Amino acid sequence: MEYNKGQYNFKKDILTGEQGQEFIIKFMEGKGFKYLGSNDTISHDLEMSYKGRRVTYEVKTDVYPRDTGNMVIEFECRGKSSGINATSADYFTYFFPALGEIWNIECGRLRKLIGELKPHVFLNAGDSGSGTKLYRLKKEEVKDYFKVHKL
Repeated sequence: MEYNKGQYNFKKDILTGEQGQEFIIKFMEGKGFKYLGSNDTISHDLEMSYKGRRVTYEVKTDVYPRDTGNMVIEFECRGKSSGINATSADYFTYFFPALGEIWNIECGRLRKLIGELKPHVFLNAGDSGSGTKLYRLKKEEVKDYFKVHKL
């Protein structure tokens, strides 16, 4: 997985996201979870089972090669709710392969945190004309709200 600042390639980014999801599946299986399936809709990315309970995940992979101290959370694309505003997943998982970290938080808790912090918003991020909007969270400010796994 490779990233060049200022470069956006939807097809490459989809592949990177799928690779990140595969890593998360293996990581979760190592923790005793059972993989139930992937979902290519806006509702969630992965379905897992733990001790008989179904758990869903929204997974984002950030392959920037160094730590910027930030994470971005998409909330709108092409004039419609997306990302954290659209997912019905139980958990939001942010994978930083270059840093060897997985950050995990309940989606409801993340929404509440965003509402309280009122973070900086990036407009027109992503591919040209998508109107993608992202929240920028400073990792140092939010890390205590996440379960951070060091790999």
